[in-house]
Amino acid sequence: MKRHIQLDENESYARVVVCGSPERAQLMSKLLQNPKQVAMNREYHSFLGRYQEKEILITSHGVGAAGAAICFQELIDVGAKALIRVGTAGGLYDETKIGDIVVATSAVRKDGVSEQMIPLAYPAVPDLGLSNMLIRSLREKGWTGRSGTIVTSDLFYPGLISNELELYRSAHAVAVEMECSALFVIGQLRQVKTGAVLVLDGNPLKWSEGLYDPDPERLKQSVELCFRSAFETLATINL
Repeated sequence: MKRHIQLDENESYARVVVCGSPERAQLMSKLLQNPKQVAMNREYHSFLGRYQEKEILITSHGVGAAGAAICFQELIDVGAKALIRVGTAGGLYDETKIGDIVVATSAVRKDGVSEQMIPLAYPAVPDLGLSNMLIRSLREKGWTGRSGTIVTSDLFYPGLISNELELYRSAHAVAVEMECSALFVIGQLRQVKTGAVLVLDGNPLKWSEGLYDPDPERLKQSVELCFRSAFETLATINL
């Protein structure tokens, strides 16, 4: 049994959706058929169910790349072959609206974990085929949002040093969050398919204007759409 996620190796864990919040993992597990909780330890809560005749595991990874990287590595150890992160992020484009959805096609590596695995010159990118399937699934459900480069940063509240978000906005990064670059790098190094779809809860460059609201109820419809697309993609993809 893996020490942190408290799961043993199992072929049922090949298809995984990961998210930060244990509460969100539990709530979204109700979209699966016959969901059951299979593990709970610290921030790592896991639920197993079925979608379109395929078994899907949902596991929460908490906040930040360091703890999430432990989760991703251990999930791969117990059998994960494809992992999709469904999470929240801050939009960086001027027209950001709360509830917008973006698909990450690459990530700027400002996390503190992946640079200890491989030099920063190595890119953090998800699996192309899986990402295209995610985009296709979302579009079939009416999504007209953006895909593109996101920023993964360990910093949430700014300090005295510039967080460089203005720079990355000018370079057309679409969002900032805290875990995806670690997921993508680990997926590449371990030869596991990864992807990410993110719901925007505001714009950190416009917090002073009131453009930030992480209220789960306001984001509920977008989050559910993302989970359904992630389930559909995992149920369809060949592993």
